[in-house]
Amino acid sequence: MVQLRKWQPLLKLDGAQASYRQIVEGLVAAISEGRLRPGTPLPGTREMAQLLNVNRKTVILAYEEAETKGWLQSVQRRGTFVSQQLAPGTAAVPGAVRPFALALPEEPAVAYFKANEQAVAQQGRPGALFFDNGACDHRLLPQAVLHRYYRNALRSSFTSNSVRHGSECSSRNLRSALADMLRHNRSLNVGAEHICLTQGVQMSLSLVASVLLKQGDVVLVEHLSYPPAWEIFRQLGAHLVTVELDHEGCRVDQLEALCRQHKVRMMYITPHHQFPTTVSLPAGRRQQLLELARQHAFCVVEEDYDYEYHFAGRPYLPLASDRQQRHVIYIGSLSKPLGSTFRCSYIVAPVEVTTALERRAMLTLGQGDAVMQQMLADLINDGELKKHLRRVNREYRRRRETLLGCLRDAFGEQISVQASEGGLALWVRFADGINVDQLVDNALELDLVVRSGRQFSPFGHAENALRLGFASLDADEIRQATQRLADAAKAIGKARPCIATGLRSV
Repeated sequence: MVQLRKWQPLLKLDGAQASYRQIVEGLVAAISEGRLRPGTPLPGTREMAQLLNVNRKTVILAYEEAETKGWLQSVQRRGTFVSQQLAPGTAAVPGAVRPFALALPEEPAVAYFKANEQAVAQQGRPGALFFDNGACDHRLLPQAVLHRYYRNALRSSFTSNSVRHGSECSSRNLRSALADMLRHNRSLNVGAEHICLTQGVQMSLSLVASVLLKQGDVVLVEHLSYPPAWEIFRQLGAHLVTVELDHEGCRVDQLEALCRQHKVRMMYITPHHQFPTTVSLPAGRRQQLLELARQHAFCVVEEDYDYEYHFAGRPYLPLASDRQQRHVIYIGSLSKPLGSTFRCSYIVAPVEVTTALERRAMLTLGQGDAVMQQMLADLINDGELKKHLRRVNREYRRRRETLLGCLRDAFGEQISVQASEGGLALWVRFADGINVDQLVDNALELDLVVRSGRQFSPFGHAENALRLGFASLDADEIRQATQRLADAAKAIGKARPCIATGLRSV
């Protein structure tokens, strides 16, 4: 019988005079841990006071509070019992930290993110450098302009009291501004109703995939591509099938055979500047892709992550600009032209798809940043974004030429460089004598962070190449980073000349 036990040890009370709060917490802990089972009778208040050596009023107060909170149950003329409504050992002790009850699946480690972690770790080291994937240089942003526009958006939002309605009004303004920009600059036949706003490209991909995909669906991806996208598709249960690449980008001629082998639900592609190889998909292949999407009724998710940066002639228009197509969902971003601090991306799709996306977004994303959305809309409408892009494009072109010259001087014929027409990074392939994985490790010891080419393969296959982003580094930093890369290569050993390849001028 519980009544015969020593109640102080059972309730884990120390020898000091117990307050009613200590008694309540002791009872709750004993019930939660299963030491007091549901239905167990407790001693009367007088007897418990004697057992605990406290005043009877203290016990009465403890019993009353425990009963009020549902731990105890008082039955007239029978006594006080542990509540029958409780399951033993499952209730949480107030203030205690307990492990989560469900066994959550462990998220697969993505080697792609390791370089980001390394870059963050190196930030505190003087002179550390990072060849990123092609981020813009925040130092070139028009800070005075951004400050002024943000202040104006903040002031107007509070003056009109529209901020209390969340981002509905500002969202409409930004979607309208984006629709105008996309119609005039990219020939997309869209209005505000075709646009769904998100807070980053990965969020856009996740939202689109969650609406389109179900367990077992086949998704086509390019042989080298964007690692976070694969993880999003895989976690939704999709089966990835790769399409090979050549010097003109995606091998569209392979798609028909793949469509006969599989019931393809979706294809994810970066046709403007293929990620990571930077090549632009030519017009003929674009038309073949759209025709295959029509014939086999699969959706093309086109990510156009850096349309604004094209240095040779006019940029290709997006697949989504084709007036005959009905199968393309287009993803763009303002984070490339304005930097990662401004988390604003957008999805362009048919109205019925956009409606489904917005419903899903309301459940997972909630309201956006109303002030920032209004600021971005004003920057677009007033032409400030276009003016900024025109200015930085000239600077990024110079940095691109600087990197090409440094690579030519440092490596000569030991490398070949993809003859890209734009983008903020170069795809550099190394001779067989230079092991890129070892090169990356050696570079890290020299305070240079760079990604291994194998990180861009969906199945982790070796790729003796690097993607070197140049936009976020100024000319001096580019020279230093290239020199460190060359020193890292020398530590491997003298490389053999690359047979049948050479540095192609861009």
